[in-house]
Amino acid sequence: MSSSEDDPESTRPRWAIQFDADGGDADGGQCARIADAVRAAGIRDLVLLAHSAHNDADTTADVDARFRDLFTDEAADDDVGFVSVHWPGMRFEPEPRLTDATESALRRTFPGQDRVIAKLRALVDERPHHFGAVDDVGMMLRRLVEEPLDAPVTAYATDMSDELLPQSEPAMLFDSTDHVCEGFARALEQAHQEAERTEQRPERIEQPGRGTEAPTVSKSGTLTEAESAGPRPADAPADWLSRPEPLTPGTRAFGATESKGAHDRLWDGAHQLLCQGVSYAIRRRAGLIGGTGLAPALGQLTEALPDTRIHLVGHGAGARLVAYAVRGLRTARGGPASVTLLQAALSHFAFAGRLPQQMRGGGALAGVAQSVAGPVVCVYSHHDLELGLLFPLAYRMIGESPSLVGADRMWGALGYDGVQGVEGCLTLTLAGALAEHALPSSGYVSVDASAVVRGGAPPQGAHFDVFHPELARLVRAAGRVGR
Repeated sequence: MSSSEDDPESTRPRWAIQFDADGGDADGGQCARIADAVRAAGIRDLVLLAHSAHNDADTTADVDARFRDLFTDEAADDDVGFVSVHWPGMRFEPEPRLTDATESALRRTFPGQDRVIAKLRALVDERPHHFGAVDDVGMMLRRLVEEPLDAPVTAYATDMSDELLPQSEPAMLFDSTDHVCEGFARALEQAHQEAERTEQRPERIEQPGRGTEAPTVSKSGTLTEAESAGPRPADAPADWLSRPEPLTPGTRAFGATESKGAHDRLWDGAHQLLCQGVSYAIRRRAGLIGGTGLAPALGQLTEALPDTRIHLVGHGAGARLVAYAVRGLRTARGGPASVTLLQAALSHFAFAGRLPQQMRGGGALAGVAQSVAGPVVCVYSHHDLELGLLFPLAYRMIGESPSLVGADRMWGALGYDGVQGVEGCLTLTLAGALAEHALPSSGYVSVDASAVVRGGAPPQGAHFDVFHPELARLVRAAGRVGR
């Protein structure tokens, strides 16, 4: 456990809690020491921050500091403290090559897999022309991320309830590797086209009709699923994602000559397959750590600090960790005061009690808002290409098919178009959410931050563009921090 005492330039009380890949407490006494320090510092509001940028110690410290600085710039409360949640996660840079730093991060994230990681880097760097080279990427990637079927982490592979599918492995690891890489290459091309547009699509504000005039489906989202009027992304980020058809183009005709452009395109897709395969494993791990590590830690902190309000903030895969921690809470004293999920790498149906396209079953996180004293605020942006374009391709599980709806609806991400399938979920723009008393006192609320969360190079787009003072104000408003 680290603290602000280790950093003379720190302007706010801060600590860190460390979990291993199985959700285990690093030394068993972290929560007790944090609770003692929080009481001694007179902390009234304790903000727990979870993200996935743990490539190395410097990256972790930098991202932690940038989040804390947002709050420092916004107000000078002396009774607000911060706990950073550290766990074996990582993020990729946008360039289509693996750097030395990224390889080192992979070795830290997947200890004991040095040979496999070295082979994967050699393949995506050298881009060999020999037959089966791309298939080798798929084979090595499966070795890197595979877990025994009875391993606890497999229960966190999907955000849907486990009664829906007996098999929860992502299809991208088992489908034809050539086809999957073609699909990711297609998504990368679309991401670059989006980035090159000089004008962004306008926002659309939809009003639900009444009676026979009520729309069933719109391009901007299904109002009968969201049960609210409000901002929606103008369309799916790529038309082909919204169509109920195979997500990958056909293979080359037998004997056809492959051009250099086609070869490079396929290997760009292979690199993205590696990124998404690793991201899947990290999201899966985040759920496990949230459910088995952070959840009991929150219970201990809540019990030890009855006069301190705890606020959870998660970004990307860190948002998944936070959400599963709330689901795993087992305390009679109530849960956190608020939860804010920034660009969450979660299914947009994760909180749904029933899936609109299924006869039975719902989201794995249905009902978690009941464990939160305040609101569950879900921030999204349709400039997040990582979640809008790549997540739907990576999220499809074995046995699933978008036969009636497009991939963007069935496998869409919470951080791209907000909460779906939850009756009564309020949807607000970021400016609207920051108005006085705009946020509900409990339940779910989607906040469209597209006007602010919009910067970033493809293929990730605005996924990491979350260091804005408006978002710090949103966290404060959600938890009534400082009031």
